[in-house]
Amino acid sequence: SLALRADGTVVAWGDNSFRQTTLPTGLNSVVDLAAGGNHSLALKTDGTVVGWGENTDANGNVSGQSSVPSGLRNVVAIGAGEYHSLAVKADGTVVAWGDNSDYQCDTPAGLTNVVAVAGGGAHSLALRADGTVAAWGADWSGQCDIPSGLGPMVSTVGGSYHTVLLLDGAQAVPR
Repeated sequence: SLALRADGTVVAWGDNSFRQTTLPTGLNSVVDLAAGGNHSLALKTDGTVVGWGENTDANGNVSGQSSVPSGLRNVVAIGAGEYHSLAVKADGTVVAWGDNSDYQCDTPAGLTNVVAVAGGGAHSLALRADGTVAAWGADWSGQCDIPSGLGPMVSTVGGSYHTVLLLDGAQAVPR
């Protein structure tokens, strides 16, 4: 578990088998957090991302989910999946890294105007400014099949084999 304090510092607790709750030295000025399967991410006020914890996939192969790509800057939002990580840049584009065995790091062509991201077990989600959601990666249980006609969404999260969308409360839910 991760918690962000008002002063920009982080508290972490729980299983630490992969050092996912051992905070990097000097971690401060944090504005957002994301927790993956066994890795953690922090977004700092300067638009950079810090990652720590597990860096391998389920088979022990190096996948790099906690190794933030060099040169990644101007980040405004982050998300984490089981073995992959996601970032939204200020220009509304998405950067993904880590395990890509189910194409969860292959962002769809033309994906823009993104304001938030989330990762599931082996799928990724992006919330656009217009309230629509894009999903890609593993679709074993229909977790990437976003129902049509829902109206604008304000948030999304991904579980191992499912997706949850929070609808704009002003919209009627179709029956």
